[in-house]
Amino acid sequence: MKKPTAVQRMNGPIHLEFFSPTPVGRPAHLMDTAAVKLLNRFHSKITASWRAIPAPDHINRIDHLPPDFRKYSLPIVPNTDFMPARLGQGPDWHCYAREHKDLKFVACTGVIAVGVATYSPDVRDAKDLKGKRMGLMPRPSSFRILMEAILRDGWDMEDQVHLIDAFPAKIKGGLISGEIDATINIQSAELLSGFQCFDMGLLEAKETHWVGLSMEDMQRINRNNAWKGHRVLVPRGSIRAEGPRLDPAVDVGMAGFSMALCAWDDTEEEIVYELVRFLDEKAELWPEYTNGCPISLARMARFPGIKEEIVHPGALEYFHENGVKIGEPIQLPSTS
Repeated sequence: MKKPTAVQRMNGPIHLEFFSPTPVGRPAHLMDTAAVKLLNRFHSKITASWRAIPAPDHINRIDHLPPDFRKYSLPIVPNTDFMPARLGQGPDWHCYAREHKDLKFVACTGVIAVGVATYSPDVRDAKDLKGKRMGLMPRPSSFRILMEAILRDGWDMEDQVHLIDAFPAKIKGGLISGEIDATINIQSAELLSGFQCFDMGLLEAKETHWVGLSMEDMQRINRNNAWKGHRVLVPRGSIRAEGPRLDPAVDVGMAGFSMALCAWDDTEEEIVYELVRFLDEKAELWPEYTNGCPISLARMARFPGIKEEIVHPGALEYFHENGVKIGEPIQLPSTS
């Protein structure tokens, strides 16, 4: 007798609620909600909805739900938060209330490259940032975790720069007015054709100079934090290849910020298996819901520092059946 499929083993219709830490209106939120839209349009048994709640509150909020609701409340967790959430760690301004050992990785659903940039032609590398005013996403953002780690652990200069709270909408004005000298807040998503900057108005205003992050910088960050990150190499002209200026003007290393769809130990294996299978089946439609950002089964299995023992068994079964190994992030233009 043929083995029943995961969807056949499901006990009736299921409704999942996705908890996104990305603010509504930011382009990255599209990557957090794409699965919801695809499920509601194409799946026969699984429907979904979403809430936008910043990390770590989105996981702490799920903790207060009744068990029958909690197991179907799936958080999207940045790489800066996944291990701290499991370990019950984090700075006092971004801390998890307990050890969430039952939190399990399901699939990486998006990667953003976070760049260090300035309008000043005198800033060419990290040492030129000493004494400068740096615009960073305000606490308690997960992006702030990454930004402070770059300064503190990657470049050993957190106490040698002036940190200025600056939301993305304020960055361009701050750089033009001189209120800030540089920023660690330029976000670009990977596309099949290159990278899409979320703040193109900033690049259009004046010539942008980029400060690169090296592999050694990222290795120092990873040694000094429970969470793990990776370096994204952004090739010359891959953000903007037309017009009088190229962005970046040369190849530049940026910090990767990865998002993982997660589930819980008591989320049934057949549901998680079917969720990953469905996302794999609909991968070709993913760019239509994310302004061009791609997804593939291999990319879904790639997340910084991930190990098989912290992958949900339902997801792991599907990855294994398709010969996909759990490992470090892969980068475009490869779509393998």
